Amino acid sequence: MRTFILLLACLPTLAGAAPETWREPLTGMNFIKMPGGCYKMGDTFGKGETNELPVHEVCLKPYWVGQHEVTQGEWNKATAFNPSVFASSEQHPVDSINQKDIAGFVEKLGNTNPGRKFRLPTEAEWEYACRAGGQQEMYGGKPPPSGGNTAEYADQHGESTLPVGSFPPNALGLHDMSGNLWEWVSDVYAADAYLQHPRDNPQYNASGPSRLLRGGGWSHPAGFSRCSKRHMHCRPTARFDFVGFRLVLEAE
Repeated sequence: MRTFILLLACLPTLAGAAPETWREPLTGMNFIKMPGGCYKMGDTFGKGETNELPVHEVCLKPYWVGQHEVTQGEWNKATAFNPSVFASSEQHPVDSINQKDIAGFVEKLGNTNPGRKFRLPTEAEWEYACRAGGQQEMYGGKPPPSGGNTAEYADQHGESTLPVGSFPPNALGLHDMSGNLWEWVSDVYAADAYLQHPRDNPQYNASGPSRLLRGGGWSHPAGFSRCSKRHMHCRPTARFDFVGFRLVLEAE
């Protein structure tokens, strides 16, 4: 009966249902449980590019994902180095971060939480979360620019990040899946990666120089913040003031 209740709490279609959450003790990061399930990954709206095709079914095991992009306050509790250009407050997301920096942060979290594994999300996990559990959603919540910090909003209010949670979350309680900062995912980029995806828990790890960004940001128009949009050609050592990240915690 307890398992049944927890599953119900994670279903986005239940009005007012609170998702299952977990708070990381060192940084205070909140994670939300993503129930396992299958969904159609890719450009299901016909608004994207060829590298978002073919639309294909993906099935994921349960996992936890950060409620919002990692903030500078959370980052500073685990490391002394803050590379952010927009160092406005502890509630602003950490920006100008690369994958080497993230690896060090993840190592510190692992040392603090023995037995728990933190990492960047895969493309499939990130898109499933953006779509609030794989629903037919184009954006991660209310469409930008009114629902996210994209270039249209930044042109009017200033070209910078905003504190996390400045816009309403998606149906599973995740903030800034569309807009604010682009977010690193773990997959290697290939234009035809979807042709090589297995059905279960896919991750493209073949050799290649580039990694992927997801979710759009203050630097790009709203169309770039679609859940299925794949932004590529980003070397993992690169730093940009429009790039941040959120983490996944693997389910036990």
